[in-house]
Formats: sequence, C-alpha cells, structure tokens
Amino acid sequence: MLPELIREHAENLSRTDRLIADHLLEHRDEVPFLRAAEIAEQLAVSAASITRFAQRLGFDGYPRFQDAVRQELRTSLTLPTQGGGRFGQLWERELKNLEELRRLPEDLLDAAARLISEARKVWVVGGRVSQASAEMLAYSLGRVRDDVHSLGSAALHEPEALLDIHPEDLLVALTFRRYSRSTAELGRLFAARDVPILLVTDDGSPSLAGLAKLVVRVSSKAPGALPSMTAVTSLALALTLGVVGYCGTGRLEAGERLGRTLHAFED
Repeated sequence: MLPELIREHAENLSRTDRLIADHLLEHRDEVPFLRAAEIAEQLAVSAASITRFAQRLGFDGYPRFQDAVRQELRTSLTLPTQGGGRFGQLWERELKNLEELRRLPEDLLDAAARLISEARKVWVVGGRVSQASAEMLAYSLGRVRDDVHSLGSAALHEPEALLDIHPEDLLVALTFRRYSRSTAELGRLFAARDVPILLVTDDGSPSLAGLAKLVVRVSSKAPGALPSMTAVTSLALALTLGVVGYCGTGRLEAGERLGRTLHAFED
C-alpha cells in the first residue's frame, strides 16, 4: 500500500515529502510506533511537514496514515511469504535483534547490574507491551537479591506502596513504542524523589530518557507492526546473571532448598 500510494502522488510531493517518503519506506515496520515528532527530529524537518505529507497521500493527518500502515502490516501477517514460509521473515528479524543485543558494551551491562545489586530496593515497572517482560525481570531478580518489587499501572491508583520509595532505591523502567503514559508518570514520580532510573527501551525518544541515570537500548523490531520482546527477555537473563556476580548465589541456593522442602518441584 505505502509504495503504491507514494508513486500515485509522486507529482504532488515536495523535496521534503520525498525525504520523508524514503525514510518511511525504509522503516515501514516501525511506522505504527513512530510519533510524528520522532520522524521530524530524525530528518531535521518540522512536525507539520509530517502532517502535510500524510495529507498529500489522502489522509486527515499522520495518525490516520499510521492506522492504514498498521492495518496493512497486520494483514501481511496472514499471508505466506516466498522463500521462507510465513514465519521465515520473523526468525530473520529475531536473529538480528539478538545480534544487536550481543553488540551492547560489556561495561554498560556491568554498570546496569551494579546499579541493581547495590540498590536498597529495586522497583520494576513496565506498561502495555513491556508489562509481561517487566514482571519476568522482577521475578528473575527476586530470585538472586531481596527487595525486588514489580509495579503496574495500578500503582498510580493504589499508591500506598510508593510511600516507601527512597533515594537509595532504583527504578528499572521498561518502555517500548508505543510508550506507556503510566510508565512515564511513575518514572517522573521516582525522579522527583531522587530515585535513580535504569531505563530499558528501544532506539526512540521516550520522555524518561532524559531522566534516566543509565539507558540500555535493545531492539524490539518485528514484522507486522507487533513488537518483539525476545531481546528484552535475553537482557533480563543477562542482567540477573550480572547481579549474581555482585550478590553471589546465596539467595538463589536458599530458594532452591526451600522449594525442595516444600515439594515445589516434580520428581
């Protein structure tokens, strides 16, 4: 749809429009998650230019253009592809995501693990697509160190637990396009209490990036406008192992012993 629309309206496109068109064609899978302001910043054009581009293609504005691209990408999920079956493109993208994760600097991951291990309490938050990954990270970290707490958007409406936050704590915030408003609000609350933030996000511009003490960026790209959490899952394991390097295995081994005592595992 997108290439055909651009060709159909080529005569009406300005030089700036063509710059935008080339960028969106190259990053078509990301369009459903890209805000107009992000595209404008990347291309050094105005946000109004993005709106005018969408209008020249026949849409009321950029959000309606996004909706059309999102629907096209979702439809493509149901169609078999040539040369690799329906899922071949997905596996290729997932491998690329993991390869990008592998290229993260060791000192960055070590700094993140140190922040987690040295904090008085660790609070983990994620909304929308990253909520399950945040809960998994909290579970994983809770097996190797004490005082790990998972937060959801409900914390904004049941804030009693937040009375206990302290500047010696750490907030680990996970947010991926489209960025969760509740995660941003919780992040600002923690920052106002002088709690450092470890932000796990993609290559975009979430509002929390400017407040974070440390930012770890991983790819969540996937075909069909559905974000992938594969690299985030691997990062959670890496950070947990990094924390073990600082905290030791005592808590993990104690948990295993207690589990056997309670007959938690199948024989």
